[in-house]
Amino acid sequence: MNFQKLKKKIPLIAFALLTFVLIWQNINQSPWREKNILQSDVDIYYTYLPAAFINKDPFFELQDPIKTTKYRIHETPIGRNAVKTSMGVAIMDLPFFLLGHLYANFDDEYKADGYSEPYQLAISFSSVFYTIMGLLFLWLFLKNTFSRLASILTILFIGLGTNLYFYAFYETGLSHPISFFLLSSLLYMVQNWLNRKTVLTSFLIGVVLGLIVLVRPINILFILPIIILFKDQELNWRAYLKNLFLPISYLLVVVLGGIILFLPQFIFWKIQTGNILYYTYGDEGFFWSNPHILEGLFSFRKGWFIYTPLMFFALFGIVRLYKIQKMYFWAITIFLPIFIYVTFSWWCWWYGGGFGARTLVDILPFMALPLASLIEWIISNKRRSLLLLIPFYLVYLNLYQSWQYSRNIIHYDSMTYEGYKTVFLKHYPPDKYWQKLRIPDYENAKKYGVEKVSIPLVIDESNKIE
Repeated sequence: MNFQKLKKKIPLIAFALLTFVLIWQNINQSPWREKNILQSDVDIYYTYLPAAFINKDPFFELQDPIKTTKYRIHETPIGRNAVKTSMGVAIMDLPFFLLGHLYANFDDEYKADGYSEPYQLAISFSSVFYTIMGLLFLWLFLKNTFSRLASILTILFIGLGTNLYFYAFYETGLSHPISFFLLSSLLYMVQNWLNRKTVLTSFLIGVVLGLIVLVRPINILFILPIIILFKDQELNWRAYLKNLFLPISYLLVVVLGGIILFLPQFIFWKIQTGNILYYTYGDEGFFWSNPHILEGLFSFRKGWFIYTPLMFFALFGIVRLYKIQKMYFWAITIFLPIFIYVTFSWWCWWYGGGFGARTLVDILPFMALPLASLIEWIISNKRRSLLLLIPFYLVYLNLYQSWQYSRNIIHYDSMTYEGYKTVFLKHYPPDKYWQKLRIPDYENAKKYGVEKVSIPLVIDESNKIE
């Protein structure tokens, strides 16, 4: 009896340990003390908050160079200012920003300027918070289809064996842990909503859908697999769609939630650009006829399967999905190629600096399905249990390579096969390592979608760039 009680508590114990590890790592390992959180893309997402709440300048009209020095803005066609990214991440960061602002105002040691240590720690902590909550919702979703053990192992492998782990505490403040949380919570909510529709749940689904798109517009593609995922195999499509969209009142509440969430962005764009919809990326775009799919999946610069090999392992679970839940199979097999094609059609298919294919962190809740099905197949037979050594090794590899990246052993955008094999599982870069790396050809990639030159990162070791 006591063993049975303990068995039921295993998911809780495992999740508590994972939470402790992630929080401890976030506080002790993320560079918030050096004030290195609010920079690069994070600073662009964040710029809405200090402008609106500290400078009282939500439309970026101030001319004071002292207050506006850190604005990350560009001029719009009508001569006003806008931000390169939409405000979804800023909305999700708002509670943490306010906590940091409150602390800075009560402690004279720190400036209440939006950029001192309390703000840096608050935004850093937001990443681990959304990671933990995303893992919790993902577990609640998975355990309705898979066994409790398979579900908790999947959560542990996703949390420690993918670059979600890296973005939860090494390089924090980016949009990816937020997208992971929003998609996980959406899957859980829709799963329950189809069984019992309420006005509140409908509204929350609309809000979460709106946030998913506002955080990263490409994530509007998530709607397709979600519609397919939840189709009951016993129902024909007509009956299922009727159940999904009727009664119409609940669908209207979903739409209302999304519109209300988008309203601040629409107002901002209308005032600043003259249109309620605005393409913020200027001359940056997609090259649909020249996607870099193989590079995005297998290159040593940022390849998904190179730096998150657990996802290659997860692919083998797609076949079993067909046996246990056909709609899961069809949702993943239809959605994954589309999302990968769109993702790696972007001019900068490697997405600048970062560890691995960071944009694919967003779809980890979908990838948890084939991973869970494969793990359940393994643990269902004792003779197959040795296969669990594979994901455990891949977790180790991910943790080690995350550490290497944090120590500049793995370079942020210039890795090559020769460089990767030189530092594979090494604590230090050997001689001549830096000469084996190549700087991406950003200029030609942006203009033509193709890199035309190969530039060494360094000519000699004394000139290495870390």
